[in-house]
Amino acid sequence: MVNDPLKKALEAHNALQRLQEPAQKALKLLEQDSAVRRLIEDTQRHEELMRAVLGPMEDLRRLQESAQAAVKLFEQGSAVRQLMDDARRHEHLMRAALGPMEELRQSGWLDRSSTLAAASIQATQLLNQIDGRFHLPEIAVAGRLFHDYQSSGIASIMERYQEQNAAIERAMASMRAPWLDTQDHLHSITGFVSLQGIGNALRTVHAFDERLTEALRVDLGDWQETICWPDNIFTDLGARTAFYLERGLNPALSAFPGDAFRQAVAIAGLDSAPPPLIGRYRAETAREIDEGEVGFDRTNAAHDRLMRFETRLRKFIDEQMTAAFGEKWVKQRVPEPIRKDWEQKKQNAKDAGEPERPLIAYADFSDYVPIITRNDNWEAVFKPLFRRQTFVQESFQRMYPIRICTMHARIITQDDELYLDVEIKRILTLIGVG
Repeated sequence: MVNDPLKKALEAHNALQRLQEPAQKALKLLEQDSAVRRLIEDTQRHEELMRAVLGPMEDLRRLQESAQAAVKLFEQGSAVRQLMDDARRHEHLMRAALGPMEELRQSGWLDRSSTLAAASIQATQLLNQIDGRFHLPEIAVAGRLFHDYQSSGIASIMERYQEQNAAIERAMASMRAPWLDTQDHLHSITGFVSLQGIGNALRTVHAFDERLTEALRVDLGDWQETICWPDNIFTDLGARTAFYLERGLNPALSAFPGDAFRQAVAIAGLDSAPPPLIGRYRAETAREIDEGEVGFDRTNAAHDRLMRFETRLRKFIDEQMTAAFGEKWVKQRVPEPIRKDWEQKKQNAKDAGEPERPLIAYADFSDYVPIITRNDNWEAVFKPLFRRQTFVQESFQRMYPIRICTMHARIITQDDELYLDVEIKRILTLIGVG
């Protein structure tokens, strides 16, 4: 009883190794566009993986139902453990790829690409298959499911964000795109309720309230400690998704088709329009969008939103610090390496004939936290606003990977977009802009 499924699992594992050769051939077709190559490469690889492990995983599922002891024996084998890990990775990767791939399809990019013809067809077929899993339930059905699943953890989500039943039901009734996974109702409903709860909390509670911050860690993960960033998360969609999950991201939050995700985020009030750009506080040259980026609307919109956000944040810091310490605050209250870097950038801009701007206009994204959390600045200016220094670091670290990816025109996912929506909303609300 035990040996037969284990044998199948081992055979499937060996089959995965043999799949590498055709995967390599497919990759050669994708050399003209690195971002799309990576996305479709991962999508195809994990589609093949799921086909290979389907039988063994079904055997394991049956064994689990009949004998827990047998499952423990299987989990001790490295081959089966690898199969389980890879199957889980497939699920998470496909969830992350869903938004970007749908965006490419809607733009017509997949249809136009001749060099990626075979991969494009497979990607489109896979998207159609995934789309078929979701439907738009009738309002009465959605309400009944919502109430039926409250005993399965939804009530604790609502308590965490102080959300009310009536508000959730109104939000579900507002949906116009298919959002409910027919294969996993609970996953869709918990993700939807959590999104609405986060939005409600940011409307009704101080953005850096300790209880809210703790609640967000349940869904967005714990980002308090200083992170040593792995290089591959900025170029490899799968690695970045795995990194987010390791931090503790709740995957149900973004496990929706693109249209449904955008609607759910909008209903939650997390996608507020970006504030106007303040040219005086922006020293970066606008990034031009080349023809190869057509279809990457999410990336380009996120880049624009970040630039607008940063000009507002720089203005806020400048005004707060000037009010507290006077016009020379940069020289007195900014760590010397950061200040010298700003001065060099400003001199380079002056030599290039650019207009005069405040020194803080030359700040990098990684400069804000050291300034805000520096002890003297913290105690005199920022502590009453942000409450704790770790809260500041956590908020900016959640946005950092997206900042890097958008600056280099790389694909971002719905997970990235979620982090950006929540943290920009928090900070802009705090400084009186959101």
